[in-house]
This record gives sequence, C-alpha cells and structure tokens, in this order.
Amino acid sequence: MSHLFHYHWEWLLKSSPQALWPLISDTNRFNLDTGVPRLRDWPRPDAAVQNRRRPNGRRLLRVSYLGITIEWLEEPFEWVAPRRFGVLRRYLRGPVAEMRVEVELHPAAGGGTRAVYSVWARPRNPLAYLSIPLGIGLISQRAFRRAFLAYDEMAEQG
Repeated sequence: MSHLFHYHWEWLLKSSPQALWPLISDTNRFNLDTGVPRLRDWPRPDAAVQNRRRPNGRRLLRVSYLGITIEWLEEPFEWVAPRRFGVLRRYLRGPVAEMRVEVELHPAAGGGTRAVYSVWARPRNPLAYLSIPLGIGLISQRAFRRAFLAYDEMAEQG
C-alpha cells in the first residue's frame, strides 16, 4: 500500500521557543498528556540487560491500544534544541507501516512561537485507511492542540 497520509498543524503561541522547548520536547510527558498508552520496550529486558537500546540507537517498542498490539522499530530521535525534533518509526505489527513525526518551533514576528507539528503515516492494511484519519487526523490533532496550548500557559507562568 503506497498511500501516504500527511497532517500539518500550526499554532501561534505566546511563549518563546526557548521557554516552550523543555515542555514540548519531553516526549514521555507529551504522550501522557495526549492519551498515548504507556510505551514498553520489547522484548522485555532481563536483569542482565541494562541498556534496552539496540547498538545502533534504535529501540523496539510496543503498545496496546483498543485491544490492538502495535510494535515498531524506532530510529533515534533527531534533536536541534530549541528548534526542532523528529523521529521515524517502522511498524512491525499493527495497521500502520511507517510514521514520521516532526515538531518545529519558529520564533514568531513580534514575539512568541509558531509551532508546527507534522505527521506522515503510511498504512499497512485497509484498517489503517480508517484508523489513520480518525486517530491521527481528528483525535490526535485535538489532543496535540490542547497540550501545546497548555504548555504555552505553563511557559508563560514560568
């Protein structure tokens, strides 16, 4: 299946990229704040394994969502503080074959930040043709907007 869904959202925020960066770049917090289930490394590490990352920096991750187990190989994040970060995920199990996420924080004219959130998702099967527009295009977009606006308020309050 070669179709590629692309979502691009922008929000004008009052805070500077430097003030927003610690909040927005904390991806564990962002996942929690936007309702993403807890990510788990797999295979489950044993006591002898201290570092669950693969030698090449990739991680094998798993999540269960609505009764569906989703597993993927996550490339190392790309970080350019306080301007952008991104990640590529290649899914091994679940309706999505591949997804790329990029977040950019641009200083806005007159102060503040223009936050840009982009997602590219390639479906693996017919279920994804329904789940990607609903899950990413509608549900995630709303949750992401709420989180970015909340982080902006937190940054404003110091």
